[in-house]
This record gives sequence, structure tokens and C-alpha cells, in this order.
Amino acid sequence: MKRSLALAGLVVCVFALRAHAEIVSTLCAESEVPLDATHSAARLGDCGAADQTDLLWHLDRIDQVAGALDGHFDRQSTGAGAVVYVMDTGVMATHTEFEGPHGSRVIAGFDASGAVAIGRSNCISPDRSLAPCWSDFDELAAASHGTAVASLIAGRRVGVAPQAMIVSIRVMNERGLATTRTYMDGLDDIIRHAQSMPFQTAVVNISAWVLERLSSASSDPTPAVPFADVEKKMKDMIAGVYGKRFLFVVAANNIDGGCGRSGAIDRFPAILGKSIDGMITVGGMTSTNEAWIGTCTGGVEVLAPAQGIFSASITASDHYRGRRPNLRSGTSFAAPIISGIAARLLSERPDLTPEQLEAWITATPSRVENPDIRLASGKVAYVRSITPAAPVMASAR
Repeated sequence: MKRSLALAGLVVCVFALRAHAEIVSTLCAESEVPLDATHSAARLGDCGAADQTDLLWHLDRIDQVAGALDGHFDRQSTGAGAVVYVMDTGVMATHTEFEGPHGSRVIAGFDASGAVAIGRSNCISPDRSLAPCWSDFDELAAASHGTAVASLIAGRRVGVAPQAMIVSIRVMNERGLATTRTYMDGLDDIIRHAQSMPFQTAVVNISAWVLERLSSASSDPTPAVPFADVEKKMKDMIAGVYGKRFLFVVAANNIDGGCGRSGAIDRFPAILGKSIDGMITVGGMTSTNEAWIGTCTGGVEVLAPAQGIFSASITASDHYRGRRPNLRSGTSFAAPIISGIAARLLSERPDLTPEQLEAWITATPSRVENPDIRLASGKVAYVRSITPAAPVMASAR
């Protein structure tokens, strides 16, 4: 059973708003880009006009205490210096969302997906970890999944931490399929890469589950790695490997095939979050401040925006997910929002451990209108109420 990590055991911190905080509008224009008769992409237009929709409501939500949205997001903490490893389908490093002063903030990529024998596309790319490709529209949603996730973490316009750095760890192919072997290989890639990095703690985002699902049986001919071995590797990384620690942020998955018939979390690695300190399982919520009906339940530790989320796509370097078909909802998009919050925290306090990061993030109060104990009792992460700024020691009592 996961032990309760009391906030009293952490340094007591008091947050004060900076005088020069950057407030950006989340009221933005969107234009449609037809791809064919049934598929479209989108472009992100100007932001700030009162008659525009709250297109980037996911940013608006995480700096609001009350239920009502105000159309603004406080970018006072940008995640500068933080590193997030995105275990997914690859990240389009050339997308404008990742532009930085010295080039792309997608600083490295590793492809660990080779062990998945089924579902691999015949599309051509020099490096699928940094330039995901797709051969038909049936592959596009999965092929662009990692780019969408990374943009919500560190995108310069749609991201929670727009100066954080991304490392792409490709563990899924163009059909979104991964195995325990690709997870293990991807984790090893993270450990090797981290040895040359200056951080103390980094974040690992996982918005997927493995092909083996509930058992070690798989149609993939590559021998499966036992779930216990992957779990041990994750626990070792949380505790620290070669002086580097890792917070894992995992999507709770969705009821349309990502959990059991009862809607309860039953897939690896989402099932681990509740029992491991330093791993957070994230469920979904809506712009109307309710728990999202599509989220799996039972082991959720915090909620984040999951319905109608505007994120990057790979059909062009300035494209986002369009409305045809509407593929903008899922806890896959809630998890990176929490990863972005963790990156902001690490930018402020790089000394924080994975266990402390989890404690800060899950210490948020219940805020949805329909709280459910199976969905973290309605707790929604809120960046300004949890950011540990300059530490102030608690007075003795």
C-alpha cells in the first residue's frame, strides 16, 4: 500500500506571485485545414479577443481555484531547465510548438519500438523518434500522439511549461502498440541519456499501456519481459540511478478499450500509481469542472483536463489536431498536463524528489462538481497553489 507522505515532512514553502508574471490569454482563434473529405487539421490563430472561445481551456483550468474560467493563464514559471522524457510514438522536433532560442527544445530521441512486430507502418522517416511518419489516416492519430502529448507539456503556445526540454522515447509504433520489452528498452535509453544531463530529478510521461495488457501472453513473437521486471526498473529509477531520479506520470486510460468492463483501471502501468510513491496516475476532467465520463476509475490520484484538448499534430509543423474526426479527448492529454506542472515545480526547486513532487501535486483540494472517491475524490492540480517557491522554514511549536 502506498504510504502517506505527509506534507509536514517536506520543507514548508510559501508561494508569492511575482511582480512581473506573464499573463497570456487562452481565448484563441482556430482555423480548419482540410486534409481530405473526412479528416482535418487545425491552425492556432491569434489570442486575446473577447469573442473568441477558450480554446486553451486546459491552461486556464490549472491556474483557477474556483470553478469558473477567466480566459487567462499565468506563465510566471516556464519549466526552464526541467527535462521531461516522453515515452510515446515519437515527437516531431520541428513543430513550431518546440521552437526555442537555440533550436528545437526536443533535445534527443531514441527509438525502442523495434521489438513490436505487428502494426509497424511502411512509412519512411530518417528517425521516427524525432520525425514521426504515417502512411494512411488510420495511422495518423497514433503516429501524432507523442507530438500531441509533448506539446501539452512544453509547447510554447499550448504547453504548461513552455521552456522545458523534451526527450522523445519511442516505445509505440504507428498503431500505438507497445510491449513490456519496448518499455524496458525505453527505460534503459532514459537512464543512459540522463547520465550526461545536469538535472537531479526528471519527469517521465507515459500516456499508454502495453500490448500484453493483463497477462504475459501476446501475439508478438518477441519474448515478453515480466511485468515485475519493468516495475522494479521504474522503482529503481524513482529511488535514483547513477545519481538521477525520475517522477513517473501515467495516464489512467479511457473506457473505450483502455480498462476493464467495469471501467476500473486494470492496465499496466496505470495500475501501479496508487501503490508506488513517485508515480502518479492521472484521470480526466472537463471544461465545465466535472469529472470526464471517459476516464478509467479506481486508481486515479489526481485529475487534469482531458476533454476537447487542443494539441499539436504531425501533418505540418504548424498543425494541430482538427475537428474531423474529433480526436481531442483522453487521459493521454491529462497526464502531460501534470508532467508540465511537475516541470514547473522542478524549474523552481530542482532538488525536489519524485516523492515530494507527487506530494505537492496531489495535495490539491477537491474541486470538481461531481467528486468521486474512485477519481481522486475530485482533486484537480492547480499550479499556483502548489508551486514551492523560496522555502520558508516552519516555526517551532
